[in-house]
Amino acid sequence: MDRVDLEHRHRTYDGWIPPTVAALLHEHGHHDVLRQAAAHGDWFCARRLAEAAAESGPDGRATAMALLEPFAATAWWPAVDTVAGLLAEWGRHEDAMVLLRPLADTGHRYALRDLARLLARQHHVDQIVALLGPRAADLLLAEELVELAAGRGHDAEIAALLPDIETGPTDPFEPGSSDAADAVPLHARFLELQGRIDEAIHLLGRHVCVEGLVYADHADQLARLLGRHGREAELRAFPADGGEEYALAALTQLLEEQDRIPEAVALLGQSAGTGNPHAAFDLAELLARHGRHDEAVEVLRTAAETAGGDCDWLIHLLCRILVDAGRADEALTWIDDHFTRHCGDRQEQACMRAKVMELSGRAVDEAEPAEFARSDEELLRSGTVEGAITLAERLVRRGQPHQAVAHLRDRLDETNAVRGQYLR
Repeated sequence: MDRVDLEHRHRTYDGWIPPTVAALLHEHGHHDVLRQAAAHGDWFCARRLAEAAAESGPDGRATAMALLEPFAATAWWPAVDTVAGLLAEWGRHEDAMVLLRPLADTGHRYALRDLARLLARQHHVDQIVALLGPRAADLLLAEELVELAAGRGHDAEIAALLPDIETGPTDPFEPGSSDAADAVPLHARFLELQGRIDEAIHLLGRHVCVEGLVYADHADQLARLLGRHGREAELRAFPADGGEEYALAALTQLLEEQDRIPEAVALLGQSAGTGNPHAAFDLAELLARHGRHDEAVEVLRTAAETAGGDCDWLIHLLCRILVDAGRADEALTWIDDHFTRHCGDRQEQACMRAKVMELSGRAVDEAEPAEFARSDEELLRSGTVEGAITLAERLVRRGQPHQAVAHLRDRLDETNAVRGQYLR
C-alpha cells in the first residue's frame, strides 16, 4: 500500500467497505469479514477492529497497533492522525510525537498543530514557539501558537510573529480577497489570553461593522468574550448593527451559568415571540436542558409552522427532544402530519423518520412502513454511491454479510464500474 492509493480509496471506497457498513458488520458480529478485508488493506475495516480492540482495555492495544501501523507507515495522514491520537490517549506522548515529527518537518499543517498540542501537554513552550512561530503566516497555526503559548513568557516574541491587522478585515466581496486573511480575531484572542480584556473588547468593537459591512465572526467573538468575563451590561448594550443575535446567545448563556433560568427563558422567549427562529431554537434547547420538554416541543412546533422556507433544523431538534423524552412515536406522527399538511418531499420525510428511529435505537428497515422504504431494485437502479451503501447496510441487517460485500465490490470497485459502463 502507498499514500496515493490509500487517499484514492479513502475518497472513492474503491476496493474498501464504507465505514457505516463496517460498523454494522462489527455490530452484527461478522468479525471474520472485517478481518479478511483489513488483511487486504481496507482502512475502514482495520480502523473499526482497532477501535474495538483499544476499547477492550490495555490488552487490546497491541492488537490495535498491529492493525493500524502498516497504514501509518506510509505517512498517510488519516492513519498517522488516528495512531497518534491513540498513543496520546494512552499517555504515550513521546511515541506520538515521534510519529508526527516526519510529517511536521515537511510542513504538514495538521501534523504541526497536533505536535504542538503534545508539546503543550509537556509544557515545552519554547519548542512550541520555535515550531509554529516561523509558520505564523498560516492563520490556523498562528491561532494554535496563540492558544498554546500566549501569556507564558513569550508574548513579545509572539506579537512580532503574528500577521498584521493592517487597515482592518479583508472585504470578502472584493476580487482576490479572503476572510482567511482577517487577523482581527487572532489579535483579539491574543490580547484576551494576556489578560488585556478591555483592549480585546475595543479591538473587536471597532471591527464589528466596517464601512457598513457587518462581520459576523467579529460580532460573535465579541459577544462570547463579554459573556466569558461577565460583562452583562455591555452585552445588553451590544451595538444594534447586525450582531444582536450573538449578544442574545451570549447573554442567555451567562444568565444560565448564573442559574438565572427564568430570566434567560424570558429573554429568549421575547425574541422568539417576534418570529426569530434562531431564538426559538436556543429557547427550546434551554428548556430541554432543564427538563421542560413539553414547553420546548411547543416552542419548536410554533417555530416550524411560522418559519417559512427550510425549517428542517427546527424539526430535527424537535424530534431529538421528543426521542430524549421517550416519545419517539409522537415524533414520527408529527413528521407525517407536518409533511402531509405542507405537501413536503416524501424522500425527505423518509430520511427524517429514519433519523428518529436511529436515535431511538430502532432498526430502520424493520420499522419503516413500506410506503417510505425504497425497494432493493430502486436502490440498484439509482446508480449512486449512497444507494449502493444503503443496500449493503440492508443486506448486513438481514444476515447476508457476504452478499453485502459482493454487492459493494460490484458497485464501488473502480474496475467493475468501468467495465459495467462499457458493457451497457
